[in-house]
Amino acid sequence: MSEQSGGAGSPDGVPSSNAGNQSRRERQSRSNRNNRPRSNPFAGDPSIEFLKGYVYDVGPKSKDQFSTTTEALVNTSKETEVSGKEEVASSTAFDPNNLRFDPILDPPTPAKIDDIVKMEIWKLQLKEAHAKRNDRQDVINAAYSIVRKQCSDAQWNLVESHKDHAEVQAKMDVIGLLKLIRNALYSGATTRNSCVSAQDAMVKLFTFRQSKTMENADYLKKFKELTELVAFNGTIIGVKETRVTDMIKEIAKDKNVPTEDEYEKAKDMAQEQFHAILLIRHADKNRFGQLIAYLENSFTMGEDRYPRTVTKAYEILVNYKKFVQHAHDASEHGMSYHTKQTNNNETHVPREDQIMEEEAVAELEEPVAEEEEEQVVVYETTSGEETEMVNTTFLKKTLTQEIQITALAIP
Repeated sequence: MSEQSGGAGSPDGVPSSNAGNQSRRERQSRSNRNNRPRSNPFAGDPSIEFLKGYVYDVGPKSKDQFSTTTEALVNTSKETEVSGKEEVASSTAFDPNNLRFDPILDPPTPAKIDDIVKMEIWKLQLKEAHAKRNDRQDVINAAYSIVRKQCSDAQWNLVESHKDHAEVQAKMDVIGLLKLIRNALYSGATTRNSCVSAQDAMVKLFTFRQSKTMENADYLKKFKELTELVAFNGTIIGVKETRVTDMIKEIAKDKNVPTEDEYEKAKDMAQEQFHAILLIRHADKNRFGQLIAYLENSFTMGEDRYPRTVTKAYEILVNYKKFVQHAHDASEHGMSYHTKQTNNNETHVPREDQIMEEEAVAELEEPVAEEEEEQVVVYETTSGEETEMVNTTFLKKTLTQEIQITALAIP
């Protein structure tokens, strides 16, 4: 039986009943999906008011959330039962780009222990240092508990699987915990081979670039996060022995026999400059291309103008001004440019006096074609004879002046 006689198929232009049923089923399926109850996003512990909306979770925006949530932890010592304790130290410790507590050191022992006054002062300072360390531990314990409550189950599972988690938990090390969270957010796993994690961290750092729309502050924050990630995975970059030796020559009292502290400081200086130059070189080429070329050319000419610290490199990016060239009308002899200096973060609008000046220059520079003409004029001399005088005039106008040359030839 043919399809046109009403068999298994349908005549042309007539919709099939099977197609209609399938369409209805698809619509019903979509309706069921839309009516399905949606799971609420993880919101953290509702009892922690000062961290409402600040969580550690997995997802597309989790990396940005890490910075904002960690910065909000500065209020730990202000909003909890440890209020008033170690506020200054905790405010600097929860910098997502520099996760650490500055050490609280004991005061140096007086040189003369028989000096009663100095010994009493030393005892008071020693007691104060012990009290500060105890206060700090209270802050750390409270912050550790808070961070744990602000972690979603998915995020915490990644943290627990890390080989260092047991040690971090035993010490209630909140800084160590935050580093585990950050590592899990960037790597997506904590049970990977350590070499793979270290290599991936370096790849992320060296392939990171400032985009055309990225603000300088956001660029610095992201850059520091990646350098911290590299350090967390145990990789030290930028500490080449020859560069460390150069730093030792600058700071060591005895360049040939530096102390251990001087050697460690030289290593830190070498790494800091490496990061500073990397920050400059990976900045947006559209805004800072001229700056990058200038630094390279200056070094080629024997003058090293590269920044030594990340702070100085960032200061250069923020305050750098670039030159912008504007083309003017020109004669057939070439193009004329007006160059002005502009800030890389501002919109460039010409001033009124600049516009008037440019209009005046354009009018003055209106091209005039060169002319050459020869005139033959008949003059009558005193003797009554007619003499031909050839008057050859060359007329030439340049961009800024008009030169007229007249040559008279009388035979």
